[in-house]
Amino acid sequence: MPQSFTVDDFVVNWQARLTDAHLERLANQGFVVLDDVFTDKALKALQLESGSCEYQQASLTKGEQITHIRGDKTRWINQECVFGSHYLASIDQLAKLCNRLLYTGIQHSEAHYAYYPVGLGYQWHQDNPQGRHERILSAVFYLNDDWGDEDGGELSLIDLSDSQHHILPKANRLVLFQSDLMHQVEITNRQRHSIATWMRR
Repeated sequence: MPQSFTVDDFVVNWQARLTDAHLERLANQGFVVLDDVFTDKALKALQLESGSCEYQQASLTKGEQITHIRGDKTRWINQECVFGSHYLASIDQLAKLCNRLLYTGIQHSEAHYAYYPVGLGYQWHQDNPQGRHERILSAVFYLNDDWGDEDGGELSLIDLSDSQHHILPKANRLVLFQSDLMHQVEITNRQRHSIATWMRR
């Protein structure tokens, strides 16, 4: 456990972090990027837990495992994931703020640790497959120190204006986006760790 860790390290003043400009971007373009979200101790705690998880190969909607389409391994966050649970509690506060300011109707959140081995990614998809609309907002929190352009693994997404964006998975970065946006994980040249999160009806 990181030294001098407290639950307060996961407390974020989301109302201060999510400015009017961020809210406008989320509503009009469909996504927003926030850097330096948690304290260094909270980040290290999540990195430690992510690195010690027992991962399982992720599958597609029908339960198929096709690594050239989706190459990540995952570990769902539950009460056994001490630091991941604190992360989810903080995300729940973000969801309450979105409900109050954007009338999103979020009821609960869920998340898993995700690990991409070298040479794999996740092809274009939406987080609401087959016309379902249970997921309202998606969020990805990144755990990768010293990540550069040469490392690949960007999150590519198409915003509400059909413009494409490429976002590096840098440590302590949170990308919040509407779950119906098309997005993919580019092929990674390094081991890539993150927390994938969904805020649901």
